[in-house]
Amino acid sequence: MSRLPSQWKRLLFNTLGYALARKDDWDLKNPTMPPASPEVLEKAAKYFRNRFELSPRCRLTPNEIEEKVKGFFWHYPFQFGELFVNADLIHFRGLQGRHYQRYFHLFPPILERCGGSLASRTVLEIGCNAGFWSMQARLAGAESVPGAALGEKNVAQANFILELTGLDGIEYRTLDAYSVGRGTVGEWDITFFLGLLYHVDKPFEALERLYEVTRQFAVVDTTLARSDVPAHVPVLKLEEDRVHDQNYSNRVALVPSKSAVPLMLRHVGFREVYWIRNAGRDLPLDYQTQARMTFVAVK
Repeated sequence: MSRLPSQWKRLLFNTLGYALARKDDWDLKNPTMPPASPEVLEKAAKYFRNRFELSPRCRLTPNEIEEKVKGFFWHYPFQFGELFVNADLIHFRGLQGRHYQRYFHLFPPILERCGGSLASRTVLEIGCNAGFWSMQARLAGAESVPGAALGEKNVAQANFILELTGLDGIEYRTLDAYSVGRGTVGEWDITFFLGLLYHVDKPFEALERLYEVTRQFAVVDTTLARSDVPAHVPVLKLEEDRVHDQNYSNRVALVPSKSAVPLMLRHVGFREVYWIRNAGRDLPLDYQTQARMTFVAVK
């Protein structure tokens, strides 16, 4: 174990060690999102895509594409024409691996709330990485999907993917979670705050900005802190924040416990907070053990 990089130790500790040794059986008092109907599940399956034919508008040669691919860190796997680009980290790999499973955890309840698609809705993704979730929102019918990321290289990677796929209606910009506001990005029907809350050192400020730009509801997916205090006691746990070289690191982050997230979301102004219950066992281990959960905050 001592030879493993620190980020791998943290991953193993959170998802395999402490999460299994002390599974949090305390249930949230917040209501759960209604489960998706079979019809919506079928629609969600049709919307999802991480395999794309190369856009006719792409002017890059196959060799140029392969060279550009090598210049980025790949958090999400994709298939571009004949080129398969796997995720760099082992536990993120496979077109039907972790992120495919996460999609069917996240999207069906959201689509159920929206009548089966995101048509006529606008979606803002804060912390968009390479734009994977922005793309899924657009494929599910969202009219306009801007994405914001702090890392310039993440934005360059997201735009590179748009060049390869030809998807329209998506626009990316370099912006951190604390700079998001009506004056910088406007107001959007739905906001995505996925995989970001446990990376920030000023979580209340980030959530205040999230509330400001959300018109209808926000989706917050986060790793959760475990502690020795009773499960119903909200906790913000100080941890060293280590990410891969392409992502910005705050050096430290305040990671919320399961009971802290709804309290924080209501504190910044959201009227109701729901959580998305696990629909089955076909989910990554951290979701199964509630070391990671998804919340929907309604304005």
